[in-house]
Order: sequence, then C-alpha cells, then structure tokens
Amino acid sequence: MPTLLSLFDYSGNWSRPYAEAGWNVIQWDIKHECDKYSKFSDIMDACAEFIYEHIFENYGTVEGVIAAPDCTHFANSGAQYWKIKDEDGRTAIAMEYVSQVLRIVDLCKPYFWVIENPVGRLSKLFPELGKPHYFNPCDYAGYYTNSDDEHLIELMRQKPLGDVSKEELELIKKAGIYTKKTGLWGNFTIPEIKYIEPIRTSKQGSWLQSLGGKSKKTKEERSNTPLGFSYAFYQANNTFDHIEDEDEFFDLYVVETEYRLQNSKPEKVQETQLSLWEEMKEVI
Repeated sequence: MPTLLSLFDYSGNWSRPYAEAGWNVIQWDIKHECDKYSKFSDIMDACAEFIYEHIFENYGTVEGVIAAPDCTHFANSGAQYWKIKDEDGRTAIAMEYVSQVLRIVDLCKPYFWVIENPVGRLSKLFPELGKPHYFNPCDYAGYYTNSDDEHLIELMRQKPLGDVSKEELELIKKAGIYTKKTGLWGNFTIPEIKYIEPIRTSKQGSWLQSLGGKSKKTKEERSNTPLGFSYAFYQANNTFDHIEDEDEFFDLYVVETEYRLQNSKPEKVQETQLSLWEEMKEVI
C-alpha cells in the first residue's frame, strides 16, 4: 500500500482519509510518543539515516507528504511580535522546522507534497515555495456533510446568533462551515470546491474568534484540520490518479520500479515488483 508522511498532525484529522483508505500513515508530531514505526515525535530526528532505517526499510517508498508546521511565528495575527521574535531567535527556530520539511520532501521524493499555514509571512521567508493556493474551510465543507446534515444546517441559520448546541457546533467544526483563510504550498492537485455558506456563531464571526486563552487545548483546537478539507484533499491527491496517458503510465512504472528496488532488500525484489504492478493496474 502507498505511504503518507503526516507531519505536525497530532489530531490525525488531515491524514484520516488516507488511513481509512488503507494507506500506511506515519504521524509525526512532538506530542506523540514515538514507536519508531507509525508514530514519531521530533521531526528534527529525520536525517537521511533515520529515514532509511525507519521509513524506507519498513515501507519502501513515500507517496505523499503533508505538513502543517506551527504557525505561531508566521501568521499575520501575530505580526506585531515579529520583530521581537526575529531578534530573540524564535523565528529562526520556526524556519528550521519548515526547512526540515523541505529536506524530507527532497529525500523521499513523493508524488505530492504540501505545506499548510494561515495567511502570514511564510512566502516571504521561503520565496522558493512560490505563491500559495488560498482557501477557506467552508470551500470544502460539502465533502463531509450528508443529506441528513442539510436540514440541521438550515435550522442553525434560523437560530439567534450564538444559539447553537454542542452537537451543531461539532458539525460546524468537523465539516469546516466557517472561514479561516489558509494557504497551501507545494506540489499537489487543488481539490474541487464543495462550498457551504459559513455559519456565524458569535458577533466576531466564526467559532474560532470566540476562543480565548493561550492554553495547549485552545491551540490544538485552533489548529485541528476540518475533515471537509481532509476528504477534499484526499480525493484530489491519491497517488497515481492523475495519470491519464498510457505511455506516461509505463514511463512512471519503470522509474518507480527502479526507485523502489534501490530501497528493497534482495529477498523482497520480486515482491516489490508485483506489489507496484498491482497498485498501478488499478488506475488503467
């Protein structure tokens, strides 16, 4: 099965659709207890030797890399503190984590990779990333909701501002029926829009604006990926699905075979070839 590296993904929300589809999902977050197989902690451990020993030896190759590095020192919401952070070294540390993501991508050579961050100065600090694709969670909320939810959503719109139940608020959060302008950088396919008009839950706007405090719980809640976006991204970025030309298919098969065999033990060469062939036959 294909393998996904999910970096800075403590909740597992972004990688959930891949896990449900049977992918090998490797979560990497400082809050995880490392088991050296499917969960790792410090991304700075991921040198070439570490990747070869714990990723290539166990999984062969990496087909996708998704990363949501801490936005605290990049987001526009904290722009008034940028100068202080630049001077005391916090910006440099945060940038090193992003650089580590790029090193991992360069080493693993996945079919797709992406870095997620809210509106801020990431493009300025890393101009090599190019221009981002911006979206709001509500652009993809329709990937999570079903026909039963439609009636509930309409009822929420008719309620007085802020009068939503715990169940209703959970639907808003999970589907992403709110605004939070976010950027995506990398090499990936942009998902098709399935827009649902955002629901205001407070005078400030979305439920995010009503969160207060700087506790770890609050920060985690702010950073959780809405599942509407998760399923949208999965559907648009699913290994070989973008290959339509037969010649391109066989060219890629040859390149991928050579690449995988370089990272395979001698006794697993035939198994690796057959496994890749079965994977690729599914898309032709």
